[in-house]
Amino acid sequence: MTTTTNIIRSYKQNRLNAIATIFLVKGLVIVLAASFYMHTMFSTADEPEVKICVRNISNQCQLHPCEERNNGAMTEIVSPNPFFGYAGNFVHRDGNITKPLPQTLGDTGWASGCILSDEYKFVFVHVLKSGGTAVKKFIKDSLCGPDDSECAHVPKTLVRAEGCIKSIRDHQSYFHFSFVRSPFSRTYSAYSMMDGFPPLNGIRGRLPTKDFPFSDFVLKPNRRELHTSMWPGHYDTQEALLFSEGACPMFDFLGRVEHFDEDMRRILNHLNATKMLDYLDSIGGNIIPANSWGADKKKSIDGGLRKEYSTPQVISRVASDYRRDFKL
Repeated sequence: MTTTTNIIRSYKQNRLNAIATIFLVKGLVIVLAASFYMHTMFSTADEPEVKICVRNISNQCQLHPCEERNNGAMTEIVSPNPFFGYAGNFVHRDGNITKPLPQTLGDTGWASGCILSDEYKFVFVHVLKSGGTAVKKFIKDSLCGPDDSECAHVPKTLVRAEGCIKSIRDHQSYFHFSFVRSPFSRTYSAYSMMDGFPPLNGIRGRLPTKDFPFSDFVLKPNRRELHTSMWPGHYDTQEALLFSEGACPMFDFLGRVEHFDEDMRRILNHLNATKMLDYLDSIGGNIIPANSWGADKKKSIDGGLRKEYSTPQVISRVASDYRRDFKL
């Protein structure tokens, strides 16, 4: 009887511990999501030039409150953003900082490379699985027209695809911008994209996600390349595509997919890109999604994305692997 009682007590305790773990993990998710979304709530289109400043200390870049000279005295500029991060803000660099090459770089063409305009003096850097295809489609449609798929019929000085190394290294004075998104939705989007890139030795017509569930994709990253020929940069951290190893940013503005329309308008206003602004207005002010791997996959799941993140192990692993992305 005593043994049975002990077993029951042990079972109840283990169940309580499991429930407590789930609540702790969900609490962590809420905190991380809040840090990603809430730190940009106070940056709006009405205050388009809210700045954050970067200084270089011992080859490591750090954020700090901006300062300006006012009648000979230094006055601290306090951002209205209490969560103080990069996303949704314009970056001001101290004089000793150049724009570095990120740890990971995309391709050289329209697919995943950088897009450059000499006329408007901007460089768009494509962070994979973070709305980059939609941004490029908007740039092409607004400057070249919807029928010119790679802007082959306009001057190269207006807009062109170029390798990111050259775009960043040789055009330091140009305005560099990019977009990021929640690591939770981005990870699932990368997983869904596997179906477009089956393994080279896979069964013809069989979708990779049939044999490799989302939980395995998250918890067994060393097995991903066995199930897809997709370039690993699609599920690399967003930080690796935007910062040097010394944490120095290569961008002047970091937009948010969750605030796509608002942040794109702020970028275009800063560039005084009237032609692009007119086009944005003509399509109702909304950036049109151009890649829907994740959205299409979620429609096929009973319970949607919430179901895929129903286990604490999956949630905590994404939170851990992309912890720096949540702080952007």
